[in-house]
Amino acid sequence: MINENIISFLINRDWQVFNENSSFIELSPPEEFQLKDEFKLHVPKNLDKVDTNNFIDNILDIVGEFYSLSVDDLNILLKQENTVFKVRVYDKQTEEGKIPLGRFEELVDRIRSILSGTASFVIDKSVISTKTPEEVSRYLNLCNFMQTEKGSFVAKIQLPSKELIKENELFERNEIYSQEINNKLSEVLTYINHNIFEGDIKVSEEYLIENESRINIKLFKDIESLFEKAKIKNVDFTFHNIESSNTVINKNITKQKLYKLNQFVEQIESHSYEIDVFTLTGQIVALKSKNPDGLKNSVSYVGIFDNMQITVAANLDSEQYKQAIEAHKMKLNISITGLAKKTKSRARFLEITDFTIED
Repeated sequence: MINENIISFLINRDWQVFNENSSFIELSPPEEFQLKDEFKLHVPKNLDKVDTNNFIDNILDIVGEFYSLSVDDLNILLKQENTVFKVRVYDKQTEEGKIPLGRFEELVDRIRSILSGTASFVIDKSVISTKTPEEVSRYLNLCNFMQTEKGSFVAKIQLPSKELIKENELFERNEIYSQEINNKLSEVLTYINHNIFEGDIKVSEEYLIENESRINIKLFKDIESLFEKAKIKNVDFTFHNIESSNTVINKNITKQKLYKLNQFVEQIESHSYEIDVFTLTGQIVALKSKNPDGLKNSVSYVGIFDNMQITVAANLDSEQYKQAIEAHKMKLNISITGLAKKTKSRARFLEITDFTIED
């Protein structure tokens, strides 16, 4: 119901429920807007009245003014419950809201590649994978270009938020919904901006294993290509949905910054990954879980492989995790067999086929 989504949208942005009666819920704005105490937004509880549509449209106009969103944007967010992804390019060439056709074609093509690459990354969960899983087309077919905005050049894309993209097929792999892909793109763009453009990362096997959830070679190359091929120096990436609004601001993207991104990718490629069936016996060094009866339980343990010490991480189901706790208490070794992603000194199990406690 759009009235419930309006309330959720506002509460998620620090509006407070001031009063509630049989007809309306009154909300007061956050202090950041510096409005008089008397200002309240009245959201109808009943949508069956004759003038409700006009009333809702007026609310959308007001909310849009607060958050620089058009009524079309808010209809996507609140009626269709999807995400609005804005790519704002600003330089001298786009001051009037126009962009040369060649740059526009590159921009559209590169955005499509980035969305495809992000979906592939979320589905495959691999740093080095270049495959495009068949489910990616399902996600892309649910994306729509929207009307652009002036004041720089703003490309707007409607991203699906609640659609099932991949069903649960593999052990320990949950269903994948479209919002996970949207969130991953925001996470990766933020990581590149803060950690690579503005940071100084030294790539090591340990760093790569610890940050693999944010690193994908193909996606990084697609993002680099967006900046380079579409000649982008300044760009804001904004994600709006019911729960939140997030903007990643990239200013002054110089050749030096793109060189840092390129060098980072080359360093990743220089670290060889091996994905194969792997068995390791060793001593537990860390256990982590928010809920031992749930699925998100992890163990880290140390063993010897090819005469070298290796640290291995694995996600365990509830029963395995409880066994691991007991093994840790009794200082017993555990042995795991399964498909693993491995470097010389680090490994992570992708699937577990056998878990045992060594007496």
